[in-house]
Amino acid sequence: MTAINVFLKTFPPETNDWTGKVTFSFGYPRHGWLQLAITCSAHVQGLIIELSGLFDPFKSFIHWLDQIVAGDLPARFHINEEGPGKVLRALPVDEDEFLFQIAEWGWQESWGIEEPLFMYVQVSKKQFLSEFLKQWDDFMLHKYDPAHWDDIGNDLTRLDVSRIRRFVEG
Repeated sequence: MTAINVFLKTFPPETNDWTGKVTFSFGYPRHGWLQLAITCSAHVQGLIIELSGLFDPFKSFIHWLDQIVAGDLPARFHINEEGPGKVLRALPVDEDEFLFQIAEWGWQESWGIEEPLFMYVQVSKKQFLSEFLKQWDDFMLHKYDPAHWDDIGNDLTRLDVSRIRRFVEG
């Protein structure tokens, strides 16, 4: 059980406000690894996910974000951290907001324990996608070094974020 699980029991979403803003921060790629920090203002949550070029998550990540743009929810994808991993979920709330969760990848109900949650926040689609795009553009312009990623992962300059950009700018 994580601190977020405990907090959800103490302040259940049915009677407490879990709305917030999400931030992303991409680290510098190094030898096929890249850190992604995700934080949110709802009850001050945050974590760092280790992205591996060997199990490059970016194509799936962009596809998942495109599903959010289209309102095709629920949507989920997983990030393999070369062993452990995380599942990112977007669950429908209404046309403008969704419930963003980060959970343990590979968790099974048969284990007899509560699913470990690392983040739980009701977020605006516009804020979430705007923040991602702003940080993605900054990462690609100032931090991305193909020499430390492309030999293992995908060429990130070829990923299409145009649907996200149209939504944010529209």
